[in-house]
Amino acid sequence: MKTIRSFSAGLALTFVVTGCNRSEEKTPPIAPVPAAAPAPAKTELPPGHPPLKTELPAGHPPIDMSQQTLPANTLSDAANPTWEVPAGWQPGKPSSMRRATYIVKGADDKTAELAVTVFPGDVGGLVANVNRWRGQLGLPPATPEEIAKFTTELTVAGAPSTLVEFTNPQTGQRMAVVTAPHAGSSWFYKLTGPAAVVEATKADLVKFVQSTKF
Repeated sequence: MKTIRSFSAGLALTFVVTGCNRSEEKTPPIAPVPAAAPAPAKTELPPGHPPLKTELPAGHPPIDMSQQTLPANTLSDAANPTWEVPAGWQPGKPSSMRRATYIVKGADDKTAELAVTVFPGDVGGLVANVNRWRGQLGLPPATPEEIAKFTTELTVAGAPSTLVEFTNPQTGQRMAVVTAPHAGSSWFYKLTGPAAVVEATKADLVKFVQSTKF
């Protein structure tokens, strides 16, 4: 009987030890759950800033973005002509894209800037050029019929040329541009500034352009 009790006690102890060993077995590690990607930061406008509009107003003509930039490789190696610079015009900041820059002073210390550039070919033609300039002034594109209403024909260095004028009534900025072809290139004389200064300078602009000698 004593032997049986000892055997039973030993068997019970074996079960207890075995159970303890199983309970102490390591649980397989749980793979960490990847953190959710942070939400993109929301761009907030300054207080009182009007909402940004991504659509054109109703009735606005479509904008051809191909007319807003010049094609690649449009710099011309044409030699500079000579000009008769009107009195009071001051040389402006030079630029690699410009052949000349002048600052014109008007009333109340307001100024306009004249930029002279040249490109090979016709750079897309008159309509494309005018609409690119209108875009620079914050105006929508114009049709060929509309463009004809604000152009004037000139003669520069014996070649038919064109003077284009338009104003942004909201900003009060005006642009007057003379485009003159010569030897396969197009010369542009672009005067930009307050409407009153540009209008008062137009006669000098025409004299300056027509004094060009290649």
